[in-house]
Amino acid sequence: MTLDFQGNLVTAIQIIALLLLTIGVYPYRIRTKNRNLIIHGFLSITALALNLATVFYVMIPVFLSEVSPISNLTFLQSAVVLVHVTFGVVAITMGFVIIVFWVIHPLGELNCSKAWRLMIPTFAIWLLSLIVGVLIYIYEIL
Repeated sequence: MTLDFQGNLVTAIQIIALLLLTIGVYPYRIRTKNRNLIIHGFLSITALALNLATVFYVMIPVFLSEVSPISNLTFLQSAVVLVHVTFGVVAITMGFVIIVFWVIHPLGELNCSKAWRLMIPTFAIWLLSLIVGVLIYIYEIL
């Protein structure tokens, strides 16, 4: 088992993003003031930014530099990686849609509340992507 600093760092950052999203539910639940919704929004933006940072600065370069080892994967391994990538792209896209609703009218009409139906599915898809990614990482280091 090899310890990979970069992989450990990405995993830790993704778990921090998960914690931010989980913590962000509380201000949303007690939305007695606009300030609570703003806190909820900023926690969501921070989690998305952390996610994007790990994707662009670590995951994509590692993926591109290891194209030949990836091509040696079995069909099942390739399918798992494809599921991880697909869930990740869908979650990031949905996260952007929700945040765009919020940024367009942050305090006016709180348009992000119009996208509340996307929030739970986005979180679920992102969580599935995270779980699959952690499983891929654990399988890789074993």
